[in-house]
Amino acid sequence: YSFCTLLHENRKNMALYRGMALLAAVTSTACSFPSDVQYDALEVWPAPVNVTLPSSPLGPHVLASTAKVNIDSSCGPHISGLVSETLTMKTRFMQNPRTYQGSAYVAADSYCPDAAKCSKDSDCGSGKCLAPDYLKWNSTMKCPPSVKYGHGCGCCTVATTPVISTINIVCNKVGIAEEGYTLDITSSAVSIASSTPKGSAYALTTLAQLIRWDTVQNDYIMNFVPLSISDAPKFPYRGVMVDTSRHFIEVEEILKTIDGMYAAKMNIFHWHIIDSPSFPYESKKYPELSREGSWGGSNTTVYTQAAIAQIIAKAESKFVEVMFEFDTPAHTMAFGKSHPEVMTDCWEWMATSGYKVDVDSDDCQAINPMAPASKTIVTDLIVEAASITNSKYFHLGGDEVKFPCWDSDPAIKAHVQQFYNGNYEMLQANWTANVSVAAATKMGKIPVLWQPTTNVNDPVWINALPSNTVYMIWLGPAAAIGYAKQSKNVVITSPFYVDGMGSGSWNSVYNTAIIPDGLTPEQQKYVLGASICAWGEMMTTTKVGLLSLTIGAGIAESLWADHHTSPGPGSATGLATSSRYNHFLCHVQRYGSNSGQVMPSNCHVF
Repeated sequence: YSFCTLLHENRKNMALYRGMALLAAVTSTACSFPSDVQYDALEVWPAPVNVTLPSSPLGPHVLASTAKVNIDSSCGPHISGLVSETLTMKTRFMQNPRTYQGSAYVAADSYCPDAAKCSKDSDCGSGKCLAPDYLKWNSTMKCPPSVKYGHGCGCCTVATTPVISTINIVCNKVGIAEEGYTLDITSSAVSIASSTPKGSAYALTTLAQLIRWDTVQNDYIMNFVPLSISDAPKFPYRGVMVDTSRHFIEVEEILKTIDGMYAAKMNIFHWHIIDSPSFPYESKKYPELSREGSWGGSNTTVYTQAAIAQIIAKAESKFVEVMFEFDTPAHTMAFGKSHPEVMTDCWEWMATSGYKVDVDSDDCQAINPMAPASKTIVTDLIVEAASITNSKYFHLGGDEVKFPCWDSDPAIKAHVQQFYNGNYEMLQANWTANVSVAAATKMGKIPVLWQPTTNVNDPVWINALPSNTVYMIWLGPAAAIGYAKQSKNVVITSPFYVDGMGSGSWNSVYNTAIIPDGLTPEQQKYVLGASICAWGEMMTTTKVGLLSLTIGAGIAESLWADHHTSPGPGSATGLATSSRYNHFLCHVQRYGSNSGQVMPSNCHVF
């Protein structure tokens, strides 16, 4: 275990690393390069599942921004817009000079035949040396000074770089998974095939990451020609939750988040639109709820029906579902500002019963399930919202009911004693099944809930809800295992809280397994996927991109395919994954997102 090994492995501890590096310099200790550094060939996130790289590469080609695009009628109304977007977003990528030995870049440089690798034009005879724009040292040198100690950074081409001039897209090919696609690139055409428009949309977001804008060529460059990709996701549910109740998030930031989700192939925008702190949803039937319950008491902190329609239209154009969450019977304080008749009379209990272990003490208040207005208003709201959303899912909350609140209301207490033998779990289950879930299923939606109980084997809940109900797991992996063993659908969330309440970095998100240990292959099928949760306690508009994308998109690769864990940018063995993720975050900035990067900035958006 050498001094040099310690030096490389302690890059995470920068103070120790710098001290050791200085000691190495003073003592003239010679440190060899880590042998396990290997940069990826394709800088795509999430990485495609099946990739066939060229055995006889033809070198870089121009993908003309004026390419002829042939889109089959099976592709619907949105694919043409995504093609136009792909061929208009311009980003110049930059990289630091190569500081590892040539073997680290074998895969990354395999787009060019070994015999054609070059560092300057004179290496290419009558041709020219086309060096990737991102590797050029300056305006006069194609390659950084370090290149002479490794491989050339460019590839010899003829005087005029070959041009790919056609893009063909079909969306009704039999035998491809619903969200899958094939992407084939030859010297003459880019061909995309899928069985649904959604699959072709994902092919285009892969294509958008494969091409780069070259400021010298003044066009897009495709390095790997020919190239064949056959791709499809592992999990059907790939979610991002944003909480707009605890802080109002501007519409424009939500639109950018949806763009970033599309880039990462995430498909469910879970809109936690209302909660105890505020009610920013503008109801057509009950406009007083947002007028009294929003932060500003005006349209400046309300999602109007027009704004909601704008968000849903954006999501549809990016093949993202917008799943509303209307949480009841708890998390309902904001209802009471305009409709006090629906609230439980547990104000004395709230004021005198001592400290409540909650981020928001008003989470302790709950709707009164005995009040006739409660059922009417909640049913009407769910039916109204379900009629405008494009998702097959509707989230109904259902968690964190404080039974002492209900118990302090004499009428509720008497009812529970008479009909449920004092069991408040039964009252909660009855409300959830016969009010909120009933309203969602009436509208043809699949009900989704936060797991409503800590005991998944509680007989009150075992058969209370429809068999297709989805349970979001927030109380640990044991609950996921318990539900899956009961053949119930689950979505994992608790390891993926990205607002300071859980996951600390994109790397911890990336390295967290989706499927918990202890399930058979058949039981694993009930784990539909996972969701990033950007709760609003510590998140404002300026942090949405940072948390939901810079940290949150680390989950995208875990949801798309199996992968090995990565130690992150602080270790040499994690550089390839970190570099590829950083490249993706550059790509996301094309949409104007506030997402940052995980390594030094290496891109410029035109």
